[in-house]
Amino acid sequence: MHHLLPEEALAWWADFPLDRQPRPIVLMSFSHGPGGAPMLEDRTDVLRNAAVVSDVDIPDWLLEALQPDPRRQRQGDPVRVRSVRRVAPEFRTDRGHRPLPAYRIEFEGLRYRPGHAPNPKAEGSGYPPLHVIDPAVELWWPEGLDSNYRGGLRGLPPAVLTDRGRTVRWMVHGSPPEYTDLWVGAVLESRTAVVLVLDGATRPGVEAIPAVAVGRVVMAKLTQPLADRVLLQADGIPIAVISV
Repeated sequence: MHHLLPEEALAWWADFPLDRQPRPIVLMSFSHGPGGAPMLEDRTDVLRNAAVVSDVDIPDWLLEALQPDPRRQRQGDPVRVRSVRRVAPEFRTDRGHRPLPAYRIEFEGLRYRPGHAPNPKAEGSGYPPLHVIDPAVELWWPEGLDSNYRGGLRGLPPAVLTDRGRTVRWMVHGSPPEYTDLWVGAVLESRTAVVLVLDGATRPGVEAIPAVAVGRVVMAKLTQPLADRVLLQADGIPIAVISV
């Protein structure tokens, strides 16, 4: 994906169904669910190209969703489902942590054949459980926006809304080779989204250790309260927000 212009970022989110109730969920993490457990999007990393079978009760759609990509050759013995439970753990969304109905699937057997684990600690380990959000929950993500960014960025701090949603305070993290002052150089607003465009300048004579992440608080004023609009970085990736 090429580097998006702020106007392009707004365009990606132009179809966000802002007026729908309940508001569609914008997940901030598709690769790590509750407690760091993987989610369905990590199915290949966890189960590789093995088929999944089950002797326990499991919805047909869920068993089908657990199967490997049909375009790839299946490898290894089938992985057997041990248990399926309905749960409601908290997930990271662009409006903070929210409990969402989901299925927790646990599997039998060892993840790696003896002597084939990637490291000694993985020897003898089982499959981690997978969490699959109930399909009744409406999730939304722009069609075509690079899947590498689906769900935001790990470790990105949330922004804080004050002044009835008109003022945004955001902690920006980074490890630049030298100290850089940052600020919000521009704010682009549409009916469905708000883009914060950062600007910066190097402070002469002040160096930072590259291995150490530095946090800087930036602030932006909006012409209208953020309300249910999506707050975005300049590249179109959502920023979680909390209100105080």
